[in-house]
Amino acid sequence: MLAFMNLLKFFRPPPLDPMLQVVSGVPVFRECTRAELEALRLHLHERHFLEGEIVFDEGEEGEGMYVVITGKLRAVRKGMLKRKTLGDIGPGESFGEMAMLGASPRVATVMATEPTTVLAMFRPELLRLVEGRPRLGYKIAMGVARVLEARMRQTADGHLEKSLTA
Repeated sequence: MLAFMNLLKFFRPPPLDPMLQVVSGVPVFRECTRAELEALRLHLHERHFLEGEIVFDEGEEGEGMYVVITGKLRAVRKGMLKRKTLGDIGPGESFGEMAMLGASPRVATVMATEPTTVLAMFRPELLRLVEGRPRLGYKIAMGVARVLEARMRQTADGHLEKSLTA
């Protein structure tokens, strides 16, 4: 029996790369299988930011999305008199997903508030996946759509609450 258990351990797949474990929990990639995540790893680019470094500026053309592996970032928008903080982004969260669908201006500036590691995926990578691995490309595109839809609903609900309580 002990020999059989040792044999089973031999055939068990190795643990998933720690960065891919984080990615697998992000809503955009949640539907991906282990094999798809491992294939996706070739399309994810590790980036490091120091405290105070800007990932992207409000108004610049969006090129891709990011998943926070370690660290923390802050999203801010320009206001009439000062910047407005939209929120903090931490490990296991993603941002910049709209850029996966088209090259439009960024709606916020995102800056590291501490040393941060992210995995970036750029729109051309998604387009290559759609051509080479259509099922995986479709899953990611639908994941992006679900995330954007949820954020639009949150925004609409927030505005509706403010107007109902005013």
